[in-house]
Amino acid sequence: MINHVRIPRISAAVLALAAAAHGLAMNVPYDYFVPLTPENAILGHFSSTKKPVLVVKSGAVVKINGGGGNGRGDDPVKFLNDNHIPITEETLTCMKESAAVREQTPKLSGPGFGHLMVGPIYIEDAEPGDSLEIRILDVTPRLTFGNTGSAPGRGGLALGSPLPPENRNRGATPALSVPRPSGHITILDVKRNVGIFSNGIEVPLKPFMGVMATCPPDSEGPDRSSTAPGAFGGNLDCSELTTGSTLYLPVFQKGALFYTGDSHALQGDGEVTGTAIETADACTLQFILHKGKTLKMPRAENADYYISFGLNPDLNLAMKQSIEESISFLKETRGMDIIQAYPLCSIAVSYRVTQVVDRTLGVHGMLAKRIFINEPNTYWYRPVPPAT
Repeated sequence: MINHVRIPRISAAVLALAAAAHGLAMNVPYDYFVPLTPENAILGHFSSTKKPVLVVKSGAVVKINGGGGNGRGDDPVKFLNDNHIPITEETLTCMKESAAVREQTPKLSGPGFGHLMVGPIYIEDAEPGDSLEIRILDVTPRLTFGNTGSAPGRGGLALGSPLPPENRNRGATPALSVPRPSGHITILDVKRNVGIFSNGIEVPLKPFMGVMATCPPDSEGPDRSSTAPGAFGGNLDCSELTTGSTLYLPVFQKGALFYTGDSHALQGDGEVTGTAIETADACTLQFILHKGKTLKMPRAENADYYISFGLNPDLNLAMKQSIEESISFLKETRGMDIIQAYPLCSIAVSYRVTQVVDRTLGVHGMLAKRIFINEPNTYWYRPVPPAT
């Protein structure tokens, strides 16, 4: 079985200028292609001992086919017809590939071992203490649909404790609860870049990979679940990490050992049911190694914002960490001390709840680049404005 396909090298300069019409997939050249196969996949955990699916040098561009669609092992055509979902060759291929992965890839027992991921990709010369820059050149759904599930006791409605009996008759609002497990199918129209939620409701698509990670440190254990994010990245579920953004991750293992999965077509900040529009994406990523550049936490940016993360089971502490990361960023890149940086964070950084469903909760701070009026924006990606 071929794990990857070598593609002729295209210069990074071409990649930086590869922009297409608003809302459509970019035709981005790449060096390697990693298909979705059981050999290339892993279910729900990170492994430092799994054989790399690919070995690349810094600067390489890799297209990765992800999986999803619930890995339908039954009759996919019947499922699509029963749910009035458009049938395409790519949708059927992806569903069959995903089902094969679910059937043939070992899965660890216990909760939280469900993410379908591809990897690891080994980055030559990467060592613990370095950092890995991941340029997200393109993310495009492979399916014509996505599913958003909800269930009793899950998601944002399950946060906190039930009201004590003595407060239930004192005007307090009783807790809402989902009455039964359910799933909502959204039809994806990639050409128009919209998801058809229902008759009269369309949502603009913003595909991204929920999981992007370097392999966690040994201190996290040999088979670390992919459910909760960490300093290595992982299940960040940050909707900003879409086409044109950049994620920076600490390296904890030799070769960095990059994994990705948990494809989304769109997610609101919070991901309050526990799922977004869960689908299958193809992503094209460029990997750039930074030797000796040590990071404490993931960082990100796009053409307009610098992004700092906080991660903790306590949302208050996640908020505090995101503020600390914003201050550290301003100290490192602008030479500010806390007397300058803290007020700037208060007036110029918008802190958003990334997700509240992954056991380790997330906050990300958005710092607009435009406030630095004397600094030219040399970022590698320029979004194409929508046609008027």
